[in-house]
Amino acid sequence: MISRDINVDRVRSIRLFKHMSESHLHSMLRSASVRQVRPRSLLFKEGSRPNVLYTLLAGSVELFSEYRDKHCTLAIVRSVRPCVLASIWQDRHRLSARTLVARELLLIPASNLHKLIEIDRGFAGDATAQLAEECDDTLEKLKNGNLRSSTERLAQWLLRFDQEAGGAGQFMIPCDKRTLASYLGMAPEHLSRNLAALAPSGLVVRGRRVALNNRYALEIAAGLKLPSGG
Repeated sequence: MISRDINVDRVRSIRLFKHMSESHLHSMLRSASVRQVRPRSLLFKEGSRPNVLYTLLAGSVELFSEYRDKHCTLAIVRSVRPCVLASIWQDRHRLSARTLVARELLLIPASNLHKLIEIDRGFAGDATAQLAEECDDTLEKLKNGNLRSSTERLAQWLLRFDQEAGGAGQFMIPCDKRTLASYLGMAPEHLSRNLAALAPSGLVVRGRRVALNNRYALEIAAGLKLPSGG
C-alpha cells in the first residue's frame, strides 16, 4: 500500500518518474516515504553509501564538500528534483547534503532504482536525461568559475534563478548569503560588494528579497549581451 502522504500525481510530474510504467511507479512508491526535514539537517555525508535517493519536493538543499577547514558549495538544489542521482549508481556519495529551507523530501530505496533502470525503459530514459543534466550543470559551473568575473557570475545566477522562479523579476534567495557566496566561488564580503556593484543595473536587494528592474542591463553585466552600439 502506498503511504497516504505520497501524492502519486505529484511524483509523476517529476521528470525522473514521468515516463515510468504505471505498475512500476506504484510498486516503487509502496516502499517510498515522505519526510519533513528541518533547516540545516544533514541528509548524507561525502563518502557514505547511498541507501535511498532523496528527491526534493519543496524547499532547497545544499550540496557541498569539505577539506580540513575549507568548505565549498557545489550546488543549491531547489524543488522539485532528485539530489545527486549519480550517487545511486556510483554506490558512494561524492558530496555531502543538508537542507537549507525545510520542506518535504521523497525517499526511495536505492535497490529499487537499480532494478527499475534494468526493467523499465521509460525510467531508464528519464534517468539518463537527469544524469546528463547534472553533468551539464557541473560543466556550466566549472566554465563560469574559470571564465567569468565574480560580478558576471552573480549577475548570471540572478538571471537564471529568476527564470527558474517564473521570470517575474522578484524572488527570495533560497539560502543565506554565505552559502550563496560559497556556491559562486567568492568570499561573503565580495558578494556584498558585487551586489552593490550591480545596483546601477537595476538590482535591488533587501535582505534575501531580490528585484530585477532592468533585465537588459543585468544581461550586459553578466556578459550575456553587448551594450547597444557595442
